[in-house]
Amino acid sequence: MIVYEFTLKNGEVYRFEVDVARGSNNPPPRKDGAQWKQLGYHQCTNCPLSKDEHKYCPVAMDIEEVAERFKNILSFEKADVRVLTKEREYFKKCDVQTGLKSLLGLIMASSRCPTLSQFKPMAIYHLPFATVEETIYRTSGTYLIKQYFLNKSGIQPDMQLQGLEKFYRDLQQVNKDFMHRIRAASQSDANLNAINILLSLSAMVALTLEERLEDIKPLFFEGLSNAPVEV
Repeated sequence: MIVYEFTLKNGEVYRFEVDVARGSNNPPPRKDGAQWKQLGYHQCTNCPLSKDEHKYCPVAMDIEEVAERFKNILSFEKADVRVLTKEREYFKKCDVQTGLKSLLGLIMASSRCPTLSQFKPMAIYHLPFATVEETIYRTSGTYLIKQYFLNKSGIQPDMQLQGLEKFYRDLQQVNKDFMHRIRAASQSDANLNAINILLSLSAMVALTLEERLEDIKPLFFEGLSNAPVEV
């Protein structure tokens, strides 16, 4: 369980508990009939789910409480954001959209969405407020660990990261299409801008992944040996 606490300038505290290991069964929606949560409402163009089998978008159902709480809040409003995990605690003074981007990214990555859930391991080992460089390092590492296990199972691994590039293109499309849902659930811009940051991040990584990996390449070849070290 990972907990996010937002303390707004007016003293209000919003607390969200995210079970990143939640099961595969969809919970009932909190509000019946909300159009923006239905799968067919601006369904992502690359969504593999069928409207005949799934009435609601799994991501929309997971974020509905967050979207409801922040629907009237402006993105630039300041907040104290505390994140509690089993191992440690994080704290950041920031605008609401920065905290929301981190929270929504966690919820979406641990959701039942067939596209987003590919990186559920990153949600398990969540890093709040991650930078672009940290995100690229973590996603690349996560993807390569998966290739290691595939190779151990006798499946040809993707050491060129072609699948990772495709994932980011798919992620970019999901975030772009999901903006329409969030727009219907919001009156102010905090939710929208948080998703827009995720969209910008996915677009940036999709376009510059190889270039940004080259930027960190020296870390692995300058002054490092093959001997194990303690960091």
